Amino acid sequence: MNYTVIRNLVGKILGLVGLLMFIPLLTAFFYKENIRNIISYLIPMGLLMVIGGVLGYVKPAKDKKIGAREGFIIVSMSWLLMSLFGCLPFLISGYVTDFFTAFFEIVSGFTTTGASALTGDELNNMLVNGGHSLLMWRSFSHWIGGMGILVFILAIIMESKDGSALYILKAESPGPQVGKIASKMKISSRILYFIYIVLTILEMLSLFICHIFDENMTFFDAVILSFGTAGTGGFATTVASCSIYAPCSQYVIATFMLLFGINFSIYFWLLVRNYKDIIRNEELRLYIFVVLLAIAIITLQIYKLYSSFEEGFRHAYFQVASIISTTGFTTTDYWNGAQGRWPALSLGIIIVLMLCGACAGSTAGGVKQSRILILGKYSRVKIRSMISPRKVEVVRLDGKPISNDVMTSTVAFFLLYFVVLVACALLISIWNPAMDAIEGGPLTMLTASLSCISNIGPGLGAVGPTGGFSDFSWFSKLVLSFEMIAGRLELFPLLILFSRATWRKSV
Repeated sequence: MNYTVIRNLVGKILGLVGLLMFIPLLTAFFYKENIRNIISYLIPMGLLMVIGGVLGYVKPAKDKKIGAREGFIIVSMSWLLMSLFGCLPFLISGYVTDFFTAFFEIVSGFTTTGASALTGDELNNMLVNGGHSLLMWRSFSHWIGGMGILVFILAIIMESKDGSALYILKAESPGPQVGKIASKMKISSRILYFIYIVLTILEMLSLFICHIFDENMTFFDAVILSFGTAGTGGFATTVASCSIYAPCSQYVIATFMLLFGINFSIYFWLLVRNYKDIIRNEELRLYIFVVLLAIAIITLQIYKLYSSFEEGFRHAYFQVASIISTTGFTTTDYWNGAQGRWPALSLGIIIVLMLCGACAGSTAGGVKQSRILILGKYSRVKIRSMISPRKVEVVRLDGKPISNDVMTSTVAFFLLYFVVLVACALLISIWNPAMDAIEGGPLTMLTASLSCISNIGPGLGAVGPTGGFSDFSWFSKLVLSFEMIAGRLELFPLLILFSRATWRKSV
């Protein structure tokens, strides 16, 4: 085990998180917030930089490599530690008094889940009584976690000669297969972040232009919503989410949610005019097909609930984009709204989209379309082999054969995904007195667990579009926080920490 390189990189990451707190700190100065708000950033910034400096002081020897174990441990420890320090501004500022609520909130931010444990009064208190910087920190954490803090580190540190930094990218990046889009990992990471930043700026500008038709769309809102959309997070400035904005703003947000759900390699191929690989990409075709089919079915089912066909289509378009990209913004309460509950089929589609997620290599959560493709193709081959045992077929994706390791890990991921999903749903049901008396309690627990492991935010029942996690017990918040991190890191990196084999001197 290379503890030196682990300590060095974890230290760099903590120091970087401390530097990134300058964004909410500048927001506090801009809005002339009280001294306590300013101190709430200065203290964790100082702690992160000092601890990060101490951990990163001893540099690893040049001949040391980053193996799979080191990659998993670096990623898991970094996400746990930056969440512990990241929740301090909520507590020090006094806007949040409960540690488990603050921890849940920032974990939800970094993991781009967007599930909130704050009450409506606490959220409104931040906006009305000078807590703009905390709202900025919540949403900026989406942007930090969307592409991944480790990917940013790889974009600025020196490339390892043996290419072992790929293990870090594999541990943090979503999807069954992770590779380089350029010859060097450092260049690949920079390209990914360039695309990420450009798309974020484009959405900010688009939303600010929408201000012409939307008086509620301020520059602050445009920034907050763009950070949330880019990271496919879901934190908004009000409990009403995106329902307060004009149709033009809602269409822009929905469109960018879908764009951020696409594998970023597609945008790179667009830049280099590699249209052949784009057209051949099966995951992109499946993603577009699922989105169009879901929008069509839901629109036909719900448009009569609204004042016009356009309004019904807009809500269907927005909710499908939000759920499949695992962003979690909402424009209507499809569970218990004034227009009535959506039909069972539409709600069923919402649950299916929660499971599916968007494309691998995007900022979205969920199982990923590529895994569904691989599992479907693998199942088809197995059925055919049972009919014709002598016939040998190779599972292919985009015309390329899928290795047995990828297929095995995909099956293992599916099994582990559902084990963790059900286990956490049962755990939060053990001690949650506030939920026991609520109608549809089991549905609430199951979709709460599903929304956290898929990093979505809203579920059904008490955690529906206008609900939240404020009534959950401290134990439930801790379990769901673990589930959010596990879901964001795609289970294996975090669970590996609990394996004794990970910490042995030799494996």
